[in-house]
Amino acid sequence: FIGGRMVKWLKRIFVTTQESDCYYHYLDNRVLPSHVDAELASAEAWWYKPEYIINELNINSVITTPCHEDILPINSWTAQRPYTLRGYAYSGGGRKVTRVEVTMDGGDTWHVGKLDHQEKPNKYGKYWCWCFWSLEVELANLLGTKEIAVRAWDEALNTQPEHLIWNVMGMMNNCWF
Repeated sequence: FIGGRMVKWLKRIFVTTQESDCYYHYLDNRVLPSHVDAELASAEAWWYKPEYIINELNINSVITTPCHEDILPINSWTAQRPYTLRGYAYSGGGRKVTRVEVTMDGGDTWHVGKLDHQEKPNKYGKYWCWCFWSLEVELANLLGTKEIAVRAWDEALNTQPEHLIWNVMGMMNNCWF
């Protein structure tokens, strides 16, 4: 897991025969069906149903370059120059990210980026680290582009949906953006 959002310092470990009854275990880290709100979840004990706990991260990707609201100078001297879009992607369960695609026209066309897996798989073939991606485009191709979006695919052919899927906790939303 990425350390920036899941920082934990281990001091001791308890091994038990039953699942934890910790507040965060039951009332956080869940993805309930989209028709279930907090009141219904409490009234019908949805919080305690084990099939809705998050045990693995889903596939996700991020654009790091250009940054939000970056201004790229495009003129007759720079128009034909290459510009490299960059980011990273990861998937849960140790699944390898196998493809990253970038769109500059709202999903009408997609361009396959180059992957850079800096970490090799462990002895069980699992990939527990994000990979970097890049895509070189001509600067002129960005002229008139209103939005750049990215989506990733993993070895199980999981990908990111186009639109957000609502759930009461807002968890595991990985739509392309």
